[in-house]
Amino acid sequence: MKKIFILFATTLIMVSCQITERVYIQESGAVQYETEVDFSEMIGLMFTEADKDSLRLIGEFPMDSVMKFSDLEKFDAKLGVEGASEAERNFMKVMDKMNVRMVMNDTHGKMIFGIHEKDVNSFNAYMKEMRAATEQLEREDKKAAEEFNQSGLLKTMEFKYNGKTFERIAGNETAGMLEEMDDSTAESTRQMMNMFQYKLEYHFPKKIKKTSIENATYSLDGKIMTVNVPMMELLDKPEKYNFTVEFE
Repeated sequence: MKKIFILFATTLIMVSCQITERVYIQESGAVQYETEVDFSEMIGLMFTEADKDSLRLIGEFPMDSVMKFSDLEKFDAKLGVEGASEAERNFMKVMDKMNVRMVMNDTHGKMIFGIHEKDVNSFNAYMKEMRAATEQLEREDKKAAEEFNQSGLLKTMEFKYNGKTFERIAGNETAGMLEEMDDSTAESTRQMMNMFQYKLEYHFPKKIKKTSIENATYSLDGKIMTVNVPMMELLDKPEKYNFTVEFE
């Protein structure tokens, strides 16, 4: 398992940060999907100047690199981290299509997960493949599934786009999450999630005429839609933030 990555990802969600779900629909129909975790405000707490100087000596600070999950697994192997289960290896084969960009310097800290597909149908097919791999992981390796759930990597969705309208349909993996926890864990989880800032940012090739989601703001050219949403509500009632967009 990529335990080093999971440890880092779960550490990030313990602090206040900006999470952005960013989607680009290209003129060609291609889809670029990103989840960006911006922890820039915490850089000063994560690394002292002495830490940064030590990392600079070995060429690991500042950092701006893109890697696949397989690269992270090789990193684990170098550190002597124990291997993954068969179910997790199968899951990671699917996840390896996702790139991870790490950015860390004196003022910025970001982790960006990205997927690029040639069209909406290909994107939906990959999301379906991810759901199947997730279900297998939950059946055969519950511990690994819980760790990935905590890192926020098991969220899936479906898009519909025909050039005239666009629709976002989120998966319900997180719905009812608090109901499965004991009271104290649920309350601490709620408090932690309330520290997050979550933003939907959607880029389209055409000007937006109208959308079904409330409180959206738009770029000057009308092609970019942004919505700030409550993190806890997004997790507990993901269907509330499904929306349609109609273009001019």
